[in-house]
Amino acid sequence: MKFLPSLGILVFVLGQVQGVQAHLIEEADYQAMKRQALAHKDAAPKTAEPFLRFPESVLVDWDEKYLYVGSDGMPAHPMMVGITAWQQQVPLPQSYYGKNAWSIPLHPVPAAEGVLAQTNFFRGAIAVAANGIPIFNPIKNDGRTDTYLAGELDQYGGHAGRADDYHYHVAPWHLAEKLGPNLPLAYALDGYPIYGLNEPDGSPATGLDSFHGHTNATGEYHYHASKSYPYINGGFHGQVSVQGGGVEPQPNATPVREATSPLPGAKITGFESSPEQNRYRVEFVQGGRKGSVAYQVFGNRQVQFTFTNPDGTTREQTGVQGRQGKAAGDRPPDGAKGNDKGERGPPRENDPNRKPWIENHLSEMDSDRNGKLSQEEMMAEVKKVFEGYDGNDDGKITEKEANERGVHSAMAGFIRQHFAEVDADQDGAISLQELKETAMRMWQKYAEGSDRGSKRPPAPTHQP
Repeated sequence: MKFLPSLGILVFVLGQVQGVQAHLIEEADYQAMKRQALAHKDAAPKTAEPFLRFPESVLVDWDEKYLYVGSDGMPAHPMMVGITAWQQQVPLPQSYYGKNAWSIPLHPVPAAEGVLAQTNFFRGAIAVAANGIPIFNPIKNDGRTDTYLAGELDQYGGHAGRADDYHYHVAPWHLAEKLGPNLPLAYALDGYPIYGLNEPDGSPATGLDSFHGHTNATGEYHYHASKSYPYINGGFHGQVSVQGGGVEPQPNATPVREATSPLPGAKITGFESSPEQNRYRVEFVQGGRKGSVAYQVFGNRQVQFTFTNPDGTTREQTGVQGRQGKAAGDRPPDGAKGNDKGERGPPRENDPNRKPWIENHLSEMDSDRNGKLSQEEMMAEVKKVFEGYDGNDDGKITEKEANERGVHSAMAGFIRQHFAEVDADQDGAISLQELKETAMRMWQKYAEGSDRGSKRPPAPTHQP
């Protein structure tokens, strides 16, 4: 029996289900999931085998259709070290438990026509590693950047996303030491396993399809990870439900602050953690000088940050992790979905603490990299997103098209979340003219702020 003082939780080790040494968890969801897992009289399904190798950090539950994987999203290994393109996010514990757990089909069904990850699924996870950490598309949410090649990943292939949620973008090779050659490193969200470079019998993988998978001699399909793109499953051989450019259902992260800006020239050099006290510290170097972000998570979901800048100055910030709405992992999966996993939506206009949308996405649309967004660049983004969503080329974007297609554009999420506002004539579809008019209003407001000198300057080095 172990007592976690920060939360007052008694954790027991019983049979297959051991107590998860949580950093910060939604206690009710964690306890409910643990009770359900302990109540099983039947043997765990085969899909659970790799996850059961990590009882200190993963809970598993199941029913007739799904395996549910619960974790706090914080792996046992050091995080963030080695990143050279840092968005100033840090790993925070999440509550992927109960109705907000990861759901993996126990009986995957081949799709009539699979979908490649190279052109889709830029929002949220596409797989779950055996240690309970989600795996996102190796191509980031701008639809073009290889996160590994861009220096955005740490030595384990992960980083903290826009909701300060840690996740991998490439295969978690380090897990093979504990899993051995016979178990998969992860499971894709369509229910098929992801093995390493070789087959379970040690023979090299051959005859892989466009999703980087194949069917074995017994008729079972599985994927193989790789050291270069696609790194993990290259899409989905099996059936998945797609909504808003991502797989649904999947859990919601609980952000504590606005997504932050890149810190040019910074490299993360260290990560310290004291899970018992929920204390963490990310160390970085910029311009030959050291800086850090130290933070502590309290039982009331409050997070206190202390930022030490390379020039030696410090500042503090406190926030509270947002309460999740109805979980995307509800059983059975239905109902409204919460915020995009690991991705923050456009800011509310009347919130003075939020950056204007263009400032948050400037780096994605600034094609000439001069630090400013021209009218031509804004209209180029409008053209790109409209053509991407208008799948049948009828000159309009329906809400169905906006929610089903994955588009390589900074404005993709804006259209999904502000569809009714952009649809000025309320006819249920967005015309190119309506999108242009909305974009021009946003750009004019941005340009006026720049002319007055009131536009926010580039993020200072001390911002998180």
